[in-house]
Amino acid sequence: MFSFDLSGTLIKLVLILSYQNPNIQDVNTRNQIHITKDFGWFIGGFENNRKHRHYAIQLSIPLKGQMIIKTANKTIKTEHPVLIKSNVEYQICSANEHFLLLMNPASTIGHYWNHLAKAELQEISIPPTKKLKEHLLKNGADQLFTTNLNAIIREYDCFCSSSIHLGDKRITDALAYLAANTEQVLPAEEVAQHCHLSTSRFLHLFKEQTGITYRRAQLWNKLSNSFSQFEKLSLTAIAYQQGFSDSAHFSRSFKENFGFSPREFLKISQFIQV
Repeated sequence: MFSFDLSGTLIKLVLILSYQNPNIQDVNTRNQIHITKDFGWFIGGFENNRKHRHYAIQLSIPLKGQMIIKTANKTIKTEHPVLIKSNVEYQICSANEHFLLLMNPASTIGHYWNHLAKAELQEISIPPTKKLKEHLLKNGADQLFTTNLNAIIREYDCFCSSSIHLGDKRITDALAYLAANTEQVLPAEEVAQHCHLSTSRFLHLFKEQTGITYRRAQLWNKLSNSFSQFEKLSLTAIAYQQGFSDSAHFSRSFKENFGFSPREFLKISQFIQV
């Protein structure tokens, strides 16, 4: 199930990955993707995932056998969940089925998990990860499975107010403005003016308060928005729509953030509107 929450309208897409990796022993391995404003998740296996880094905080839970994750400094081979901080370069080298949860670090859900991250990459076995894994092992693929999984993810929210969450009301206002305009690329100058800040001061505060650059946050928004267009537009049209200079720029950014190119993604996927 692949869902987008854009401007209050819920657009639901089923993503069927027709590709079967010969190295995955279980031919019934699921491949599912779900995207919302504050988080997105994937269930399946990656064999050719390249080194990449992204804005989101990531929780990876192996579901069948071990999972191998490599960074510049270490390699983890484990059957336990792994939490990866924002902007850490890594590579998933295992084709075994696993669950991958990406969380917006500026959201309260992201804040909850970021608080638990004591290192750039770490194994983590706590009640929330155990509850998620129990549900995931039910091996569902219907709407009820997705609804219940999303409900579990939303349980683990810091529930802090925006002002406590970020500390600076001006950046809180900036994030609210960005959330209200997810379908367009907003220049830093426009958001800075909305917050009554100079552009340079806004960019400094944004990085200080959220831990990532404004450019990185906007890039993630643009790439996330692109998923809903794959069945409708060419890669070139998507690139221009999302504010990239051309399809090569879009493909390069997509690969850097997700570890595979849009064309590789399209080769193994088929979208069906429901």
